[in-house]
Amino acid sequence: MARRSSSLLSVVGLAGLAWNCFQVSFVGGPAARRTARVVRPVGVDYLLRNGPRNADPPLIDPAAANGPSHEVTYKKKPFGIARYAPGKAGTGAVVMEVTPKSRYPGDPQGQAFVAGVQPGWVVKTVNGADVTAVKFEDIMESLDDEVLDPVAALSLNMKEAGVSANPDGAGSKSYGAVGKSTFKFGAGNHAELPITVQYVEQR
Repeated sequence: MARRSSSLLSVVGLAGLAWNCFQVSFVGGPAARRTARVVRPVGVDYLLRNGPRNADPPLIDPAAANGPSHEVTYKKKPFGIARYAPGKAGTGAVVMEVTPKSRYPGDPQGQAFVAGVQPGWVVKTVNGADVTAVKFEDIMESLDDEVLDPVAALSLNMKEAGVSANPDGAGSKSYGAVGKSTFKFGAGNHAELPITVQYVEQR
């Protein structure tokens, strides 16, 4: 009888954990605000979840981008930028992937696509502030538009509880030390909606 009770409690506990992961679909959304487990720490280990691809071009200096500029105002989150990359010094942010469609009128994840945002564009300013020399993780924390799957949400829950999700504690293997967490949960500066981003094309 004692063993059966213990097994039942284990099943209930696992079900509760899975439900918590399911609720946190993207950081900063309604589900995240309803629970104290995740305090919108998008910048934490962003590159471990969205690392480089084999086909990616070499990293650049975002401050050197001097092509045509484009201003986009986002009224909802997420914006539809599927992946960003840092500059070669770990500062600035470059658009790498854009969600390739808008599923319905007003789809938040279709905003970047509808606005014509292209891979390779450099994030120049956020609400008027130049971010080309700002640490990549801090820009991700400020934009707060990452979509998280249940596994990534569980990882953030573990980190908030002080449990490492990476046994060796290493940062991104391809970007080196770039992307390691350097700030406390909830300590980032989140830009308020609407968020106006100025992009600059590379030349």
